[in-house]
Amino acid sequence: MKDKIIKILKFTLPILLGLYVAWYFWNMFSEKDKEVFYSVFKDANYTILFLSLLVGLASHLARAKRWLYVLKPLGYKPSIYSSFYSIMIAYLMNIILPRVGEISRASVLATTDKVPFEKGFGTIIVERFIDLLCLLIIGGIALIINMDNIDELLMLADTINSGNPQESSSSIIGTIIICFFIGSIITIILLWFFNTKIRDKIKSLISGFIMGIKSIIQMKDRLAYIFYTLIIWLCYVIMFWIPFYCWGDMYLMSFDGLLSAFIAGTLGFIVVQGGLGTYPIMVGIVITYYMAPEYFATNSVAKPEFVGFATLIWLSQTVLVVVLGLMSLILVKRVKTSSKT
Repeated sequence: MKDKIIKILKFTLPILLGLYVAWYFWNMFSEKDKEVFYSVFKDANYTILFLSLLVGLASHLARAKRWLYVLKPLGYKPSIYSSFYSIMIAYLMNIILPRVGEISRASVLATTDKVPFEKGFGTIIVERFIDLLCLLIIGGIALIINMDNIDELLMLADTINSGNPQESSSSIIGTIIICFFIGSIITIILLWFFNTKIRDKIKSLISGFIMGIKSIIQMKDRLAYIFYTLIIWLCYVIMFWIPFYCWGDMYLMSFDGLLSAFIAGTLGFIVVQGGLGTYPIMVGIVITYYMAPEYFATNSVAKPEFVGFATLIWLSQTVLVVVLGLMSLILVKRVKTSSKT
């Protein structure tokens, strides 16, 4: 019974947090603000938006190709199709059931190409570490570019939290996030000491992670791995940048603002799997700061049109993942069926 409760909380808490963030900020909009929010979807150029999705597809293909270079030194050579299918299914599962994408990704490859789950999962954890490093590098670049605006950014944070209802809400959101992460750490520690099966599983995953690290060190295709890593993150930035030409005068956004908004959106995905609620708000706040900083003098929430624009980007990326994920599920089932016959 306890395990079921923990699993339910693990899946529902991030979604509830995202829904709460979306509901809270939506309620702060007036009826006029909501009309402005919807106007973004009416006036957007969807042809340009579609181009950004093509770049997003290229990033997923590059990630699928990069994964093969890590698996090769371990003695496994799955096809790029299997790699791509497993990645897209993982993204889809992360939307439906938060935090299980990596598990499903390793499971799919274990089924289609007989890659042991622990080894596949270990390489995925290493990949997450590399991605975190890339995000920190981009964050560092954005920080250097924005060095002259640090004081203003800190003042912005104070301004956003200055309203009484906003301050209490921000505290609640922050408390929920902190409690969630602390609770996860405590749960892992308790399972380590009191559940031998879980402890053995964790040891196996750690072993897989170490093998993944060794695989990167030993691979002969390090330059190719680095090349595809650069392609992936370049595509991410371009995919985020193109929509700024699909509505209004968003193309006037400065490069440092673009990078800052990109990082804010990425953090929104980390806080709540899938970015539900958090992505549009965090990106909207950053865009408001760079495009209309005077708005914060009388308001503590981002401009509704900028939140709407960020929501448009989030929805387009989510639709892409859902469509490719469902297609991958169908194609993987065909692969399984053909392998049995």
